[in-house]
Amino acid sequence: MGEPRRKLPDPLTVDEFLAISWPDGQRHELIDGHVVAMAPPMRGHSIIIVNLAVAIRAVLSRNCDALVDAGVRSSVRAHTYYEADVLVTCEPSEPRQRTIHAPVLLVEVLSPSTQAIDRNRKLPDYRQMPSVQEIVLVDSEQMHVELYRRFEGTRWLSEILRDPADVLHLDSVGLDLPLADLYRRVAFPPEEATG
Repeated sequence: MGEPRRKLPDPLTVDEFLAISWPDGQRHELIDGHVVAMAPPMRGHSIIIVNLAVAIRAVLSRNCDALVDAGVRSSVRAHTYYEADVLVTCEPSEPRQRTIHAPVLLVEVLSPSTQAIDRNRKLPDYRQMPSVQEIVLVDSEQMHVELYRRFEGTRWLSEILRDPADVLHLDSVGLDLPLADLYRRVAFPPEEATG
């Protein structure tokens, strides 16, 4: 028989959430004080993350880091802690650091189980973080990328890319990446017939 689970406070604070030791391989986020378990990603999702992180890492200055599954506190929701699929920060590293305080680029790879939270919660919260210059949403089921770029302080421009020859240009890190390279080796599900 397994060890009984202890009752968690409801709602949890971010500090209480970060004090929990999860079994290896389990990922969780805290949304408005409630723990949300994250299913293991599908292969295409993981391939996109690696393709993008490797491309970003190749162009970064020595003072910046590209991180995967990195923790970010919401600046507008007290009891919320996200794990970004990929982020870039140029803040100095701290011992045992679990939270990135000043990301400049945030990337979420959308899947059917995560896209509602990524679009409706994370995107608006990420836009409120003063250090964030760009946000990228990458669909894992079809070639579709949305780039959001900050300009004039609080305003945002968006760009949609869908063709293999389209180039994802990230000013925040100085990267130009064709979608064909971003989606290299990703197998898309067959299109469902409509009507």
